[in-house]
Amino acid sequence: MEQDHATSPTPTGNADAQPDQERRVTASKMGWVIAAAILFLGVAVSVFLISDQFAKKTTIGIPQFHDNQIELIDQNGIARNAGDFADRPIALFFGFTFCPDVCPTTLTMLAAARDDLEIAGVNTKALQIIFVTVDPERDTPEQLKQYLSLFDANVTGLTGSPDKVRSVLQQFGVYAQKNDQGDGDYLYDHSAAVFLYRDDGSFKGTIVHNEPIAFISEKLKSIL
Repeated sequence: MEQDHATSPTPTGNADAQPDQERRVTASKMGWVIAAAILFLGVAVSVFLISDQFAKKTTIGIPQFHDNQIELIDQNGIARNAGDFADRPIALFFGFTFCPDVCPTTLTMLAAARDDLEIAGVNTKALQIIFVTVDPERDTPEQLKQYLSLFDANVTGLTGSPDKVRSVLQQFGVYAQKNDQGDGDYLYDHSAAVFLYRDDGSFKGTIVHNEPIAFISEKLKSIL
């Protein structure tokens, strides 16, 4: 006696729906990733444009580097003037070796940005990073040499008599105010921007404190 073998229908509907659902989930995830990337890029561009606009505003009243009268001493005890830094691009920063935050952060980021440019194949040997103290009473050439050796960058430190340092600060329009901490200790409130000069001594712009290293690299590259 023959038996009927009923064939169960294949649940094609669920099988077809599952890949479609997975594709929709994948597409949704990709959409979120693309949206996040666009948002990040927009924020990064906005920050760069804001810092660039700030740099352009600060060009007002800042003279060419070689127009300044600089008579200071470097960390090796050698007398230096503006002419010693001619024909090479300059990143100029004012600070002091007892600075707890802004100065070491800035010098570290300048060194990192310089390293990034070298890795990218940009020759930075011409770049001069100059650190002028706002605290000549404590920042002797010996103190500057010891301090600057802590950073992975070729930095020229400059100091001098209080009168000569004060003159340089005034010429560049740099703010520096001694802030008494008690017990004979003190700090300085001071301008935190890095001034950028082309190799002809003309002012290019500034690097503001805590800019991303990628932006610092681009700004350094613009004067090389």
